[in-house]
Amino acid sequence: MVWTFIQNIAVRALGVVFTILLARLLMPEDYGLIGMLSIFIAISDVFIQSGFGQALIQKSDCTDEDFSTAFYFNVGVSVFIYIVLFFSAPAIANFYHEPQLIALTRVLSLNFILGSFNIVQQAKLTKAMNFKPLAVLTLIATAVSGVIGVTMAYMGFGVWSLVAQTLSATLLRVIIFPFFTQWHPNRPFNKASFNHLWGYGSKILVTGVLEVIIRNLSNIVIGRFYDKEQVGYFSKARGFADVPAMMMSSVLSTVTFPLLSEIQNDEERHRAVYNKVTFNSILISFPMMILMAVLAEPIVIILFTEKWAPCIPMLQAFLLARMYLPLNMINASELQSKGETKLYMNLYFITGPISLIAVLASIPFGVMAMAWATLISGILYHTIFSVVIGRRIGYRYYRQLWDWRYIILSLVLMASGVMLCTYYLSGMWAKLIVGGIVGCVIYAVCCKLFNLVDDDLKQMVLRKLKLKNKNGL
Repeated sequence: MVWTFIQNIAVRALGVVFTILLARLLMPEDYGLIGMLSIFIAISDVFIQSGFGQALIQKSDCTDEDFSTAFYFNVGVSVFIYIVLFFSAPAIANFYHEPQLIALTRVLSLNFILGSFNIVQQAKLTKAMNFKPLAVLTLIATAVSGVIGVTMAYMGFGVWSLVAQTLSATLLRVIIFPFFTQWHPNRPFNKASFNHLWGYGSKILVTGVLEVIIRNLSNIVIGRFYDKEQVGYFSKARGFADVPAMMMSSVLSTVTFPLLSEIQNDEERHRAVYNKVTFNSILISFPMMILMAVLAEPIVIILFTEKWAPCIPMLQAFLLARMYLPLNMINASELQSKGETKLYMNLYFITGPISLIAVLASIPFGVMAMAWATLISGILYHTIFSVVIGRRIGYRYYRQLWDWRYIILSLVLMASGVMLCTYYLSGMWAKLIVGGIVGCVIYAVCCKLFNLVDDDLKQMVLRKLKLKNKNGL
């Protein structure tokens, strides 16, 4: 948890810095062009991974044949997908009426081939719960690629600076990974290994493709019927909201999946870990996302300048929708850790169409309505998954909501206090600073008053403080 948290905090912090610099140097149209390709990129990435990374982590007795077979399959699929996208680039450009997308598609798709070399390497480290190398590697790749992207943007390369940032980050991981894992494919392709991995991963693949289509359908619709500037606002709002949400989700999914897989046969301990991780996730992620939503106006104006002001209401919608992402990651880890990928897929066949209907129904009402539709679909997604999982592990959803009642009350008090104090302030810096301080203080007082912080977490912090004092640090 410590190394994964360090990795995500450092990487997300760097990501925010580079995002701010790039947003100041680039135009919404540049982000819009990348946003138009998002669904093709995301679907291709799901096909390349094919759930094999999760299958390797979940399988308790992985062999060299398993790792080598997964490696060959991932690389082979990535090459095939690149060829398909290379020749489909003109059709994609014609669909959006954007000739620039031909070259962008063909160059950016190289990232799939590069990334396929990393999937097994990362799975080996994650399976061993050896997160320190992952943290160091990711930090190096993020820092170097961010500098490359900002430098190119400053030199006037426009949208190509975003492409260079993506490709350089993946390439660095390909170069550095072998030094940490000391692994290379040393066995031939094994059909039996493939059948086992595919039996587990195919359900994740199907679910992932459906999820990607629904999540990126908005970009397709906006890109087809609106201009690339609107796509840019939409993509920037969603991308910025993803930063804090993915920070929490990455920590939780990276750690909880191998942990739950390890104790999958111990029902009591399995349920206890799920309960504790879920509660602490809400305790941390919900106030962060809600506070950012309330302060979205000063955040956008100060960080990205006035030219990004139209994306403020979209950002608020995405922040509230994304606060459920860590919980959804935990629910996915819960099902996948027990090998119940078929149930995971079936549940998504239920939640997916609901999300699809929400997005399609919002199209006539404009881009803003499509952003708020993500919040509705996010709530429905979380509710359905939590109800089913709660029944299976003996922790009913109504009981979960009851256990969260004081967190919910604390969030209401925090949001009300921040909105009240910022209402009378005119300056953006004043709203951000005062609102942030007031929100943190109110929530901290509520946590103390309602005794929300886990006792184990308190003891861990106290032990760390005592150790530092003992060592004179």
